Amino acid sequence: MVDRTVKIGGAAGQGVQTVAEILSVILRRSGYYVFSLEDYQSRIRGGHTFTQIRFANQPVHAAKKSIDLLVCLDSLTHELHHSEVAPQGFILGHVSPQESSASLGRLIAIDFEKEAVNLGDRIFANTVAIGALSRLLGLAPQRVEDYLAQVFSKKGQEVIEKNIAAFRRGAELVGENKLFGEETIDPPENPPRFLLDGNQALGLGALLAGCTFYSAYPMTPSTGIMNSLASKAKEYGILVEQAEDEIAAINMALGASYAGARAMTGTSGGGFCLMVEGLGLAAMTETPIVIVNGQRPGPSTGLPTRTSQADLHFVIHASHDEFPRFVFAPRDPQDAINLVIRAFSLAEQYQVPVIVLSDQYLADSKVAYQDVVVTEPVKRPLPVDGQEEYCRYALTPSGVSPRAIPGGKALVVVDSDEHDECGHLTEDLTIRVRMHEKRMKKWEAMKRETRLPFTMVGRDVNLIGWGSTWGVLWETRKELARKGIEAGIIHFNELWPLPQGLRDILRSLVSPIVVEHNYTGQLAELLEQETGVELGERITRYDGRPFLIEELCARVEEVWGRG
Repeated sequence: MVDRTVKIGGAAGQGVQTVAEILSVILRRSGYYVFSLEDYQSRIRGGHTFTQIRFANQPVHAAKKSIDLLVCLDSLTHELHHSEVAPQGFILGHVSPQESSASLGRLIAIDFEKEAVNLGDRIFANTVAIGALSRLLGLAPQRVEDYLAQVFSKKGQEVIEKNIAAFRRGAELVGENKLFGEETIDPPENPPRFLLDGNQALGLGALLAGCTFYSAYPMTPSTGIMNSLASKAKEYGILVEQAEDEIAAINMALGASYAGARAMTGTSGGGFCLMVEGLGLAAMTETPIVIVNGQRPGPSTGLPTRTSQADLHFVIHASHDEFPRFVFAPRDPQDAINLVIRAFSLAEQYQVPVIVLSDQYLADSKVAYQDVVVTEPVKRPLPVDGQEEYCRYALTPSGVSPRAIPGGKALVVVDSDEHDECGHLTEDLTIRVRMHEKRMKKWEAMKRETRLPFTMVGRDVNLIGWGSTWGVLWETRKELARKGIEAGIIHFNELWPLPQGLRDILRSLVSPIVVEHNYTGQLAELLEQETGVELGERITRYDGRPFLIEELCARVEEVWGRG
């Protein structure tokens, strides 16, 4: 059984992400399952950054605290992380001069930049590091060289040859050291074929759903969605617009949706604040739209490059007065694909906004999959061919009016003020009551649409979570089982409206513990408020970093033992 963790650290601008990206791809091509997470500061250069890569010969879903190989592109990485290295692990690269002699046996001191200069240019430092890494991990040299040739193919043969020379020099510097020793590494029977991060998956889900318009203002951690869709814009016929701000972004998307396009916009919590007026416009005009909110710590600018789950209450109640909406939160990149498809279908079916809560952890984490499975059907209600007497907001038993697209026979009138059935502004209070009740009628059917959480009830303790905590809860459950503790998981990816039948599930749980990335336990508060079931214990984290398996396991044992 192979299950190892590599941490690569350095300053922003040193190429930490480049080394990690190449290593992740090579590991996946070598037959390993991969889970990687990024930790970086909000700056272009300087400041500490790292990427942690866990790889195994079976699927992995979360990060561990213990490191088998620490790669130091600068000495600060060594100072900050050397204590996390496992007893039989290695530290590779720049090391602190204060390193004690007790650990010298596992150090491989290499000045990557100096070696690169000797080869002709400091720019090759990262390739030297990749060479050393590959030798330590026992990766096939030819596979790495082939990939390097692919990466640098557009820069010419000379650049390819220099990078391959740098790669070979890095491998030579490691000598015969190997992280695995004499251990035989057997590839899995069904190796992974895909490596996806959350933002790529959200974009892919939009493409598969038939999205043809995406507008956004760049804001970490959602910018990757725009980059991903823009790279495929010509191939798939999608218009990607970088707006001047989030107000423009949501209004552009609403305009596109009004005109008949499947439209999406993306932002983070601070940008969603600016979108709230547009959210209300979507509700009043009953215009379908999908909005991705990539959560990060706040308030205000907060920690732009860290993770959080603190926008749940905000997005459920955003905008003034009352109107129905869906709120979803993908578990992982695979789930993100299907949940975005579902978001588009329900947005058009009920003519409401659907908010998809991502976060920095999900957005930037890469996961290897054997197959990417699309289970969600693409549904699109056909617009009506409205005639001259068409009324956009005709009263119906369901509250959903027949929708015509401008440009046909019908005149499609909409208004952000309260309006009558045909879309004309009104201050008739009797009509106001009818129209408000019409919009709210959708709520009962929407509650029947929401799916119950994944439920695996445990004998000893039950962990409740939502969104991107899925992977660490799953791995923590396995770790607890090894200690003789049977843990269950109740995990939500559809959060609002809460599904019917939830009260009975919650009442059946022994020792429920809600695990969240916020201070107050927002899901716990929501569940208690809506079901009347007291959930009691919470485990929260709000420092901007994700839960790690060993840390969460220890906290569960502590809380459970206390109970």
